[in-house]
Amino acid sequence: MQSKLKRCSASSSSHAEAAAEATDPLQKERVLDDSETEVNSRKKQKQEEETTEKKKECCFDTKDAKGNNERTLFVTGFDNSGSRDEIRSALAKHFSSCGELARVFVHIECETGVSRGYAFINLKKRVGIEAALSLNGSDLGGHKLLVTMARLRDEYYAHFNFKGCEICRAGYTAGPQRLYRWNLRTGGGKVRRFSPKFEEKCRRHHEERMASRKMNKSKTKEG
Repeated sequence: MQSKLKRCSASSSSHAEAAAEATDPLQKERVLDDSETEVNSRKKQKQEEETTEKKKECCFDTKDAKGNNERTLFVTGFDNSGSRDEIRSALAKHFSSCGELARVFVHIECETGVSRGYAFINLKKRVGIEAALSLNGSDLGGHKLLVTMARLRDEYYAHFNFKGCEICRAGYTAGPQRLYRWNLRTGGGKVRRFSPKFEEKCRRHHEERMASRKMNKSKTKEG
């Protein structure tokens, strides 16, 4: 910032010196106009930089960022041209009939503040989940919503193609680890961790081992 001010003051002083040295009135006026144009250009550039800084907002710098669990709902399909607060308010109003909401987290891109097109919603009571899922395909501002359980979506485990910022990177780097643990626990999202055939084989093997132990115990007692 100091270097910019030095350049600006040096430039202004040079224009002032040039204007003082100029003998022709037209030339002097031209020099002064150039000086004024340069000052206005610098002011405009500074305003643009300040506006850009204001647009930046950390995606995870909100109380609603944390709270995803097995009861979290995933919502997409809404109009993402509005601000984060506008989208959050619209979704909260739309799902208010399902019960009291615990959180509505709208995912945004930190650099621009623009929504990435999906949100996570949690209800305070489990009984409202079915009502919320029934809103799948419902209309919100002329847009058809897709509503499903968040754990069935990849976005629940990691935010793909997300640039983020230095503040929020710690919030989503754990996503791949959660995805790995989920795949390990459920077999890639399936109800069974192993195939039914393998599970049946393990069950028979366990029964045979237990029967063999009982037989050995009975023989030991008889002996």
